[in-house]
Amino acid sequence: MKSTLSTVARALLSLVLLGLLAWLFRSKLGASWGLIRTAGAGPLALAALWYVAFILISAWRWQVLLHARDLRYGVFYLARVFIAYTAPKDRTAEAFSATLLDRLIGFTSLMFLAVVVAIGLFATSAQSRALELNAFGVSFRGPGILVLLCTGLVLLLLVTLAFFSDTGHRLTNRVFGSIRLLKIGARLDRAYDAVKQFRHHRASLLASFAAGIGVQAMLALSWHSVARAIGGTVPLVYYFVFIPLLNIVVNIPTIGGLGVREWAFVLFFTPTWLTGHLAQEPALASALLFLALDLVFALAGGVLFAVTGRKTGNGV
Repeated sequence: MKSTLSTVARALLSLVLLGLLAWLFRSKLGASWGLIRTAGAGPLALAALWYVAFILISAWRWQVLLHARDLRYGVFYLARVFIAYTAPKDRTAEAFSATLLDRLIGFTSLMFLAVVVAIGLFATSAQSRALELNAFGVSFRGPGILVLLCTGLVLLLLVTLAFFSDTGHRLTNRVFGSIRLLKIGARLDRAYDAVKQFRHHRASLLASFAAGIGVQAMLALSWHSVARAIGGTVPLVYYFVFIPLLNIVVNIPTIGGLGVREWAFVLFFTPTWLTGHLAQEPALASALLFLALDLVFALAGGVLFAVTGRKTGNGV
């Protein structure tokens, strides 16, 4: 019942956000639809290829972490399903730890990519030093944006490393161990026990981190190709900065970031200070085109999974 209510709530939030986006941009929907109808087939095909690469690299990341816990599944199988669903009933702790660690490392790698690209951008472009970003009610200009990104990276590193720490585990149990609401204490204890099992699998962790950078790069390239299909002129380098940030924002509880992602893209790529910034019509068209691309692959994955079925053991 709780799972059903949570799913319904997230679905409603996604629908509300999409509805609000459509209402606020109602005068621009016609122009956006016109851009979508004339989108270039070549860039869209390239966007689909980048998206396939994103799926396969993501699946390989999961495979590396699962193999470290002796859960063996092929890349093409993992590309069709979520990790938690692949686990045998007696191996859920191992799958849970791989899933949690995949998320932590994924966040860290995407922020690392944004920081590295931002450093290169600010070092080579005088115009970029005049950029402005509003976050948490504070305006960040030029190097201040880089400081914000670096702060986020440091915090993510500290959180990730804390999950490997016995001291952090004891401190967390002391603070949250007695909380029974939503089983917070028990779930944190379980998370620590599971993640700490990876302390002796450094090669797997490093491979997952490197693959995480590749995942974010493929998504940035896919978004850039989608925008190019409708005449987008924002340089690729900005996608490597903003798409990782967008992928953090979409973790707001909705259905796969639906609604939040479209809002974030329009917000990030329409400010007038951005080189080659998008007008609202092509920004909205790009967001809707990427949504369509995402849905096509989600449906394809669902069909493939329905046809091929679920593996219950350590198969390929």
